[in-house]
Amino acid sequence: MIKLLWETALTDVAATDIEGVGRLRYGNGGQIYRWVKNRSTTTAIVAKQVVCYNEGNVGASALYESVNEPETENLMLNAGMAVTAIVASASDALCFGWICVQGYFQDALVGGATAVAIGDSLKGANDSNNLALSVATGSAPAYSSHFISLETADSSSLAQATDVYVKCL
Repeated sequence: MIKLLWETALTDVAATDIEGVGRLRYGNGGQIYRWVKNRSTTTAIVAKQVVCYNEGNVGASALYESVNEPETENLMLNAGMAVTAIVASASDALCFGWICVQGYFQDALVGGATAVAIGDSLKGANDSNNLALSVATGSAPAYSSHFISLETADSSSLAQATDVYVKCL
């Protein structure tokens, strides 16, 4: 196996594309990460929040290069979980960083009107940093890219730290 060297730690952010935007990084515990840019010029990405790809890039390799918070038009394009905060992509901003696209992710932001049980399928919530229940309990996931709850979460509008399995590769 070839060992790859990375210039950044998984918690680092950068003002320039030093890792190759869209590039995958394989972690020791089976996790897979992607180096991305915060597409928004005004909204920062919060650490441990869900992010989505831009629907305007569907059908192009650019799809896997930039992310933003969940919005109605991109909810079907779950990208993963932000490892750390990534600022808005204004000039000279630290707008590049890592997201987890597959594997165990600790303390994801989960919240919503419905309680979450272990094994429930989750997705990004519209205009929110949180994951929320994606389908009724016992139903098949409605999205191919989704998250599986590894802990319970009460129904609440406040985000709760909940371990999840990311399935967005």
